[in-house]
Amino acid sequence: MKSVLYEGPDISIHNGAVDIKRVRDAGYRRIGIRAGYGRDNVDERYISNALACYNLGVDVLLYWFSYAYTKEMAAAEAGYAIAQAAKYWRKCPIAYDFEYASVNYARKNGVSVTKGLCTEMAAAFLKRVREAGYIPVLYANRDYLQNYFDMRYLAEELGKVYVWYARYRSVLPEKEADIDIWQYTSKGRVPGVKGSVDINRFYTDFSEDTEAEGEIIKRPNINIAEFQEAANADGYRDRQGRALAVDGIDGPETQYVRRQIFLKAKRSGETYVTGSVGQVVRWWQRRCNEILGRSQAVDGKYGRAARAATIALQKRLNLSADGIAGYNSIQAAFYN
Repeated sequence: MKSVLYEGPDISIHNGAVDIKRVRDAGYRRIGIRAGYGRDNVDERYISNALACYNLGVDVLLYWFSYAYTKEMAAAEAGYAIAQAAKYWRKCPIAYDFEYASVNYARKNGVSVTKGLCTEMAAAFLKRVREAGYIPVLYANRDYLQNYFDMRYLAEELGKVYVWYARYRSVLPEKEADIDIWQYTSKGRVPGVKGSVDINRFYTDFSEDTEAEGEIIKRPNINIAEFQEAANADGYRDRQGRALAVDGIDGPETQYVRRQIFLKAKRSGETYVTGSVGQVVRWWQRRCNEILGRSQAVDGKYGRAARAATIALQKRLNLSADGIAGYNSIQAAFYN
């Protein structure tokens, strides 16, 4: 058995809002992200998950859930995956994920997926990934490796195919150990992810096969830029007494300012009234509305409604629900 190099979860819309920084700070080096599924359906959390990984310097393993039932459809799916990857990375692993739901979808469309067809679709997807300069990865379980994918054919067609193997048990049998990634549980617990999550062990280091697309400054985060503008308007200054650069990057000076901010309501008897006021409060109210789908007044007054929205947002983002918008809550709002 190869040595485990590092671990990391894989996430999608089904995991809700994930605090990527908490995942990274817990020691997970690479995160699997579903880019999308089927005919150009982008995962509803892909942009926020990918952008957070990009800005926080977290390596990724992207995957596309396939609903193909022809090799042409599979190649098209690869194109969709590549288009999403290219927004942030010029090089990274991209996996083809074809499962039992994929087979059932094909049956509903009058196609019985044979081993030959499944292999041809995988080859079409992975070839296009490789031709685009990305790293081809095949996601499979034991049944698929035995009955759906002809691994000898794929090796002849593609050369090296990295295998992401799903098998939920404590130890892998030696005959199943020639893999690159092992998804060993679907019931893992990871800081920053609410509830159960898949966790993977990486036996191949893809670090040299992951390159961000350009410098981080070329892809500013609009949420951070608007926060910087609001903080400047409220008179917050960095360690040198200067206004923040409105660059959309959560750098050391922006983090310094965040440590000074505690947006909260004032207790008055049995209720809460306006406490914090200003442009940062306006920014926070907008972000709460956008994330929660609410319509609280964006008036720059942090009272009972703002406190209630903050608690709801903190619960959704798996944060401490204290009703105070401080360092961690503001950071989570940058990436969601």
